[in-house]
Amino acid sequence: MTTYVVIGGGVSGLAAARVLAGECPAGDRPADEIAGAATTAPAGGAGGGGAAAHGGTSGASAHVIVLEASDQLGGKVRSGRIGGEPVELGPDQFLRRDPSAERLCRRLGLGDDLLPPSALSAAVFSHGTPRQLPAGLVLGVPTDLDALAASGIVGPEAIEYAHEDPERPGRAIDLADVGLDGSSDTGRERSAGAVLRPRLGDEIVDRLVDPLIGGINAATVDGLSLGTVAPQIARALVGHRDVIVPLTRVAPRAAVATPVASPFLGLAGGLARIVTKLGAELRNLGCDLRLGCPALALTSTGSGYLVDTPGGQISADGVVIAVPGPVATRLLEQVAPQAASALSTIAYSSVAVVTYVFEPGAVASLEGWSGVLVPRVEGALMTAVTFLTKKWPWMEHSGRPLVRVSAGRHLDDRIAALGDAELARELASDLERFTGIDATRATANVHRWTQAFPQYAPGYAARITTARRALAEAPTLQLAGATLGGIGIPACITSGEHAALAVLAASAARQ
Repeated sequence: MTTYVVIGGGVSGLAAARVLAGECPAGDRPADEIAGAATTAPAGGAGGGGAAAHGGTSGASAHVIVLEASDQLGGKVRSGRIGGEPVELGPDQFLRRDPSAERLCRRLGLGDDLLPPSALSAAVFSHGTPRQLPAGLVLGVPTDLDALAASGIVGPEAIEYAHEDPERPGRAIDLADVGLDGSSDTGRERSAGAVLRPRLGDEIVDRLVDPLIGGINAATVDGLSLGTVAPQIARALVGHRDVIVPLTRVAPRAAVATPVASPFLGLAGGLARIVTKLGAELRNLGCDLRLGCPALALTSTGSGYLVDTPGGQISADGVVIAVPGPVATRLLEQVAPQAASALSTIAYSSVAVVTYVFEPGAVASLEGWSGVLVPRVEGALMTAVTFLTKKWPWMEHSGRPLVRVSAGRHLDDRIAALGDAELARELASDLERFTGIDATRATANVHRWTQAFPQYAPGYAARITTARRALAEAPTLQLAGATLGGIGIPACITSGEHAALAVLAASAARQ
């Protein structure tokens, strides 16, 4: 019997395991695109895609083992209870642009519980007060300067500078500038900040673009690859000198009386229900889910791999590594040292979230807003606040408002120097400063995510290209997860499925 080992029981690993066990992937990208993205076996093996993957190397003919170092599945997807109230401890929503997460939920029987966030808008703190985000934004980049001017987020000089963008001289942006040229040269790409600041000006970038793109990635736009974190923006800008005009083609537009559908979805009861359903499905498929069982080492046997675990050695015909970069680096040191070297250069940042539970009737939100972003230029510890029970009414069971405050950015280590009680007090102070909400009497719960966010710096795609090329000679060994350039749940599901299909295709090609 063929044995496949998935190292890592987060969403990426679970998605990989279900495909290895014979289930159809939730994604819908063509087989040749999947094969190219995953650097699989020769085209003759990968070209069969799902058909090859399900033609004798999966389902009942395969034994799938998932190794998870912690005592629970799901990775960063965690739901729980604080003060008796249901709450998300990790991500609370996912993007619909990649349909894999939504489709997977429907296949798991969770479709009826998918819901968009409440019809409230977000705000950004600027010039002394929270201000509503204007219409026409593409991940924080403005395309409607009249709406931006009306918001008051930036001053008239910034608006005037942005208006002059189409006439401002400069060379056209090329693929290498934004990391979309497929090169393994890490020195050619410019950061998102370096691309956007000359065109939009510092104030717009600092007070609008950075809180969104930077905040999502626990980073700053001056240290991020535009092609990795916002490929739709990067692609739209290629061949143009300016920024605003090209992006008007991808900006959300709607007729008057036809509201734009939310690009996000959440899940009533918490996103961890996806993990619970996946775990049950995998057990029904005969998968062996081993919790508290890390992979200690990985070696090649020529025709397969040996995986060392605390419970003994496992012989595997194929392996998917779906763990954070530092762990993946260690596991690859013997079997693919060049890939390990490429991954070892990736930095990670830590974040923390403090959820405050207020008594019924306490003022714990700003009317009409689901949350407030705090720009880095404010110098605050707090990066954002989410009014959870306003955004997700399913969390409000007993009238006790829930407010989540986030902190942590790359190269900002202040959260690490604070104990949980100190962190809760500091963020309560920031919460009052930026929203006027007094949390001194609220119950606080601190949850830390250490080294959780890969930093998608310029040259990131080139590093991943180098790692994949180094693994090309071992097509039954694949990488998956946020390390490959996508921190969202859909990106992780897609990467896990692609990795599994590549392993299955390579296995089929060997037979």
